[in-house]
Formats: sequence, structure tokens, C-alpha cells
Amino acid sequence: MNWGKGIVIGLAAFMSFVLCLVILMFRAPDDSYDEDYYEKGLSYDKEYGQKQNVLDDNAKPKVIIEDKKITVSFNGLDSGKLTFYRPANNKLDRIYKLSEVQTEIATNNLEKGEWKLISEWHYKGKPYLYEQSVFIQ
Repeated sequence: MNWGKGIVIGLAAFMSFVLCLVILMFRAPDDSYDEDYYEKGLSYDKEYGQKQNVLDDNAKPKVIIEDKKITVSFNGLDSGKLTFYRPANNKLDRIYKLSEVQTEIATNNLEKGEWKLISEWHYKGKPYLYEQSVFIQ
């Protein structure tokens, strides 16, 4: 075999490899794309203020992860919600309404793996926002 045939075969193999990668890329789910990206960008100052309220008032919620449940405790709570956000698959996201200072969530309906726990609540008319990564086993 001479150099010309080797180069042509090498280029053809490389182009086939790149074509396979392009096909796989278009088949991949687009869960990482946030449809509300622009709106979230506009509300960034509001979210930053809510996160700063947590730091200023030392209101970080206490999260305890056990075998079958997750317990989230707040210093004070009027209303709010807990969002379990799954970065790998947004169809698995779960939202729970908060009405008590201490809330227990059963983990048997949550997939194993990494989750982002987003706590949004109001206490005495002041909004709070706290995000934390949790790992369900």
C-alpha cells in the first residue's frame, strides 16, 4: 500500500468518526437547556437579594439526609416550597409545598444520584432562597 491510499483511508476514517459524533450529539437530550434562560437572567438581582437575606439573617436551612428521608428545618417559615431539581433529567424534578418549620420528604420516590435542593420561603414578609446539592443513595 502506498502513501496516497493510506492518507485517503485515514481521512475517510476520521470523517466517519466525526459524522458519528455529530449524529450522537443531535440524538442527545437537551435537558441542560433552560427554556426560561432569559427570564431568569432578568430576575438575577431578585434571586441574589433572596440569597443575601439567608446570609444576613443566618437563616440557612438545616438539611439532614437519612436512609429513607430528607429532613429540612427552617428557623422560621410562613410559606414556601422545596424543589428537587435533577440536572440530568428535568422530567424527574419534584416540587413540595412548605407549611411547617420542619418538613420530611421520603426519598423512595426520588431517583438515586445527585439532586439540587432549592429552598424558597418567606418569613415575616422577607423572601429567602437557598440552593444545595444533595446525593440520594
